[in-house]
Amino acid sequence: MPAAKKLPFLQLLPAFWGPYQQLARYLRPYKTRFALGLFFGVLAGLVNGIIPVVLYIVAGKGLPKIPSTGNFKLMEHLPDTSGISLEAKIGILMLIPAVVVARGIFSYLNSYCLAWVSFRVLRDIRTHLFSHLMSQSMAFFTQAKSGKLISRVMNDARMAQTALTSIAGDVVKAPVSVVVNIIGLVIIDWRFSLTTLVLFPICFFPVIFFGKKVRQAGKNEENEAGQMAVILQETFAGIRVVKSFAQEQHQVAQFDQSSLIQCRNSMKVRKSMEMVGPMIESVSALGVVLALVYVYYFHVDLVKFGALCFGLFMLYDPVKSLSRIPMQMQKCMASATNIFDLMKLQPAIQDAPDAVAITSCRGHIVFDHVNFSYSHDKPAVGNIILDIEPGKQYALVGASGAGKTTILALIQRFYDPQSGAITLDGRDIRTITQHSLRQHIGIVNQDTFLFHDSIYENIRYGRLDATKAEIEAAAKLAYAHDFILAQPDGYDTVVGDKGCLLSGGQQQRLAIARALLKNAPVLLLDEATSALDSESEKMIQAALERLAHGRTVIAIAHRLSTILKSDKIVVMDHGSIVETGTHRELLENSTLYRKLYQMQFHHHEEGETPVPA
Repeated sequence: MPAAKKLPFLQLLPAFWGPYQQLARYLRPYKTRFALGLFFGVLAGLVNGIIPVVLYIVAGKGLPKIPSTGNFKLMEHLPDTSGISLEAKIGILMLIPAVVVARGIFSYLNSYCLAWVSFRVLRDIRTHLFSHLMSQSMAFFTQAKSGKLISRVMNDARMAQTALTSIAGDVVKAPVSVVVNIIGLVIIDWRFSLTTLVLFPICFFPVIFFGKKVRQAGKNEENEAGQMAVILQETFAGIRVVKSFAQEQHQVAQFDQSSLIQCRNSMKVRKSMEMVGPMIESVSALGVVLALVYVYYFHVDLVKFGALCFGLFMLYDPVKSLSRIPMQMQKCMASATNIFDLMKLQPAIQDAPDAVAITSCRGHIVFDHVNFSYSHDKPAVGNIILDIEPGKQYALVGASGAGKTTILALIQRFYDPQSGAITLDGRDIRTITQHSLRQHIGIVNQDTFLFHDSIYENIRYGRLDATKAEIEAAAKLAYAHDFILAQPDGYDTVVGDKGCLLSGGQQQRLAIARALLKNAPVLLLDEATSALDSESEKMIQAALERLAHGRTVIAIAHRLSTILKSDKIVVMDHGSIVETGTHRELLENSTLYRKLYQMQFHHHEEGETPVPA
């Protein structure tokens, strides 16, 4: 026989429970405050539920008895209070403000404690997720959309936090309020309560029905929020390209279309959630009709009827809160699932269990039959055999796509070769912790990146514990000190987004100052002087010569001045090393190098005298 089909609600329980268990780990540091918040929530629900009973008692003990009139029974069932002193009556009447104040205090403490936990859990989730993303390898970031990652950290983390704390508070507070309310109604008049509450189970049907719609619409809503973040991030990051091609309206149209889809998904969620309230109200209205019929037939007195109606009214809010919980969980769990899917990703490049943290190195780098491919279609570099001696300067030359940048990436262990090994001072770099390896490597890229911060902080990024004197010394070595002082706020001048308030040459000199400050034994230069004019380049070359003394320097060269000072030049073509040698040796013996020299270096260097063969 086929297995019995589970109810839709039971089928959803594993989907809820798994992410919720993972989220619950973030509560452990704050479990005492969280438990306290739930405790105050229980008290608030308890006090909220007994208010109708208190009103009934106050009406019976604290008010004078009004005689019945005609066929209407007002308060004839209430005890005679004429023998109770005025002080006692006042004390009884004070029960009303007492319970209201108590409910207010407990509700405040409940909200405060859960909010306190909520914001700290949100911080922890975001920090943990961001830290996990930072541990991913370069391959992950080359494939991921940064806008979606931003959305996961900001929006999805907030929604997951809502599932953990806000919903948890309602799960405890609302049921207590409902149960105590029902008990109170039964105490006042059990037949009335059964008559009006017979329709109560019907309230769960719209919750189950619309919950399915909320789950899918909520997932689509969060995904489209990520797409909107992608459009925003790419537009702002590439604003120069957007404006250069006069495509502002195209970007606006893309964003508007994404906003429209987001609007539709949000409306689906809101429509499904808001439909539950009116349906519950309609069921409640039928309950009121049954209550009135009961009052008519059983001649319920006015005070009892008022207390019972007030009890039904007090029952409405917690029932409504309970009805929203499954739909809120549907939406929040979609965000939590997105987060934990990212958390499951393991970095492609990881430290070996026995990896060591090096404290110093000579800078002796060896490529031993290294093969690497970004994809399975085409190798980026193949059978690389290269011995880079410590303290020497090496220049990598070759046409675009020859594999020069890949060599620098492999040295920094942004990627691992598919075969072969790279050693540093005789130790395979896969046995060295990534952090300590990169601490001993300085780099200046062709595409300079500066943070939207002050000049001082951008240079200090090279070594965070550097003193002001060391930062200024690095700037002087990079010939940046003078132009920095000419800025409106000197070293405190904010450089703008990616350094947009500075010229290309100024940006690159700050990047070189940052590398100088790091003072690493291995220096990688990815066309480090490409954005400089001839005068600035000469200053930088002088600074780099001082920096290069006693260090291993590997430079990608597109200018003649970069290769003339090199101890050895490595000629690359289609991912392979063709030849190595000095400038003079290669001019004599290498047809490819001679061609590169004539096309790429010699004819593009004005004012420089080529070295004769």
